[in-house]
Amino acid sequence: MNFVVGQEALLGELQFLQGVAEKKKTIPILSNILLRAEGDFLTLAATDLEVSLTGGCEAEVQEPGEITVSAKKIFEVVRSLTDEKISFVLTDGNWLEITCANSFFRLVGLAPKDFPEVPESNFSKAEKVSHDLFNDLINRTIFAVTQEDARYALNGALLEIDSKTIRMVATDAHRLAMVEEAISSATEVKAIVPKKTLTELRNLGKGEEMLFSQDKNHLFFKVGHRVLASRVIEGQFPSYEKVIPPENPLAVVFTKETMAGAIRRVSLLASERSRAVKFTLSSGEAIVSSSNPELGEAKESVAVQYEGSELEVCFNAQYILDFLTAVEGEEVVLRLKDPASQGLLEPHKQSSETSKYKCVIMPMRI
Repeated sequence: MNFVVGQEALLGELQFLQGVAEKKKTIPILSNILLRAEGDFLTLAATDLEVSLTGGCEAEVQEPGEITVSAKKIFEVVRSLTDEKISFVLTDGNWLEITCANSFFRLVGLAPKDFPEVPESNFSKAEKVSHDLFNDLINRTIFAVTQEDARYALNGALLEIDSKTIRMVATDAHRLAMVEEAISSATEVKAIVPKKTLTELRNLGKGEEMLFSQDKNHLFFKVGHRVLASRVIEGQFPSYEKVIPPENPLAVVFTKETMAGAIRRVSLLASERSRAVKFTLSSGEAIVSSSNPELGEAKESVAVQYEGSELEVCFNAQYILDFLTAVEGEEVVLRLKDPASQGLLEPHKQSSETSKYKCVIMPMRI
């Protein structure tokens, strides 16, 4: 293998692959990326067996070939170089020699035959989806994906697509975020997408059209020349429709930034474990407060639109802040039934008639 490639183009591709390559090094080959030079193109691939990413860039290929090398080290080497052109030569013993101006590196590689096969799709029956739209769905739900590996089906977000709607739902059993938008689709999808896939999808580009396809066990996303393949999480996602309260008659409308600021300040003295913040509601006002025997107490008054009877309810401060960070618009409505029932957060005005965004949060004992 012998090829020359531009530093800037290669660095950009290596940057995308860093998030996919395995960092734990339990299986050494998964910490490597595959380089395959043929024709006038350098193909790059990384996988952790759950998520795979394939990209590449134009190259002057004198001799085709392939090798795998440390994703982290080749990225650091290429990033450190300043000249425009970099020469790569594969020598005996799987050593990759890198030359750029006066710099020279030798990276030890592993045989490409040991690199896992990357799932592929020809995208012949692919659906076209706006990448910006998909990013928006991810940004408004990913905070609710659980961090607990034990509940495997909750380690991702449920993606549902039918002829008229695209929907994404995530939950960690303490809160649930759901967003849906109107689209026109010939494909029906119901799959749990891993959190890592969602994170990497946001990095694939902006404002570009995305091709989407699936097979029995994988989802495929293509933006430009890059292809992200993801294994679908097996298991039963909870019946999210049953979690969303059909009717919470008490509505509290508030300015997003004002309430977020008050919660951030008051939560400074909340218990670090529970992050509990109490809301005392009365006509036109919400008293946000926290108390911690080891630290002290804090409270702040926030003007709200509320006409119900006086009510005290307690929520995890971070759950509300996560929603307020993700939601668009200036005003938010919190719909309540009583102190023991789940609260429903929504934009006071949805961005359009075809858009729905909801976040359900479970209350805490006062």
